[in-house]
Amino acid sequence: MEYEQVWDAVDKLAKLHGLSPSGLAKKAGLDATTFNKSKRMRHDGKKRWPSLDSINKILEACNISFEQFYQLIDEDLTPKPNGIPFVTYSDLSTHASIKTSKLLTEKWDKVQFPDSSVNLYAINLDTADFEPLYRKGSTLVATKDLEVRKGDRVIVLLHNKNPLIKEFKHRTTSTIVFGDILNPSQETQVKINDIRLINRIVWAEQ
Repeated sequence: MEYEQVWDAVDKLAKLHGLSPSGLAKKAGLDATTFNKSKRMRHDGKKRWPSLDSINKILEACNISFEQFYQLIDEDLTPKPNGIPFVTYSDLSTHASIKTSKLLTEKWDKVQFPDSSVNLYAINLDTADFEPLYRKGSTLVATKDLEVRKGDRVIVLLHNKNPLIKEFKHRTTSTIVFGDILNPSQETQVKINDIRLINRIVWAEQ
């Protein structure tokens, strides 16, 4: 990675989490000025690289691997004025084209959202199945790229079945255990081979 690419990836990671570079630094327990523009050049005009320790801390805080951080170099996270891709919950399975483990949403309709990253998409709940937590007509926003962690609410796409909204519990070598979002103690085991995609829900209309 070159100097400009490293700093570009830091900026994109911050943006992906709805943060400024200063906000990303604070999230990782670093000094708020660690990633400021003024800190990227030395007083003698030479380039200042972020320290490996700083990079490791933001990766840990954002729960991503170095490989995922590296991939941000090629990601276009520039906000688009026409919003983010949008689909109704009942249509999600039929609209779910997947390539290299990513949902293809380029041809979907758009809905306005403050963060128009290409990694985000919106789902309108046209069902009352998740009330009172999520009302019928509510909008959920999910992300394609972030690693799923214990306790995350997720969209799960299975082969030839309706999508699920669950709480991620844990993974075994052959299955993933999910909790019911209305009753987290009620668990469901799903074979990994039966799962097409899992995406983390990052925002929900209340």
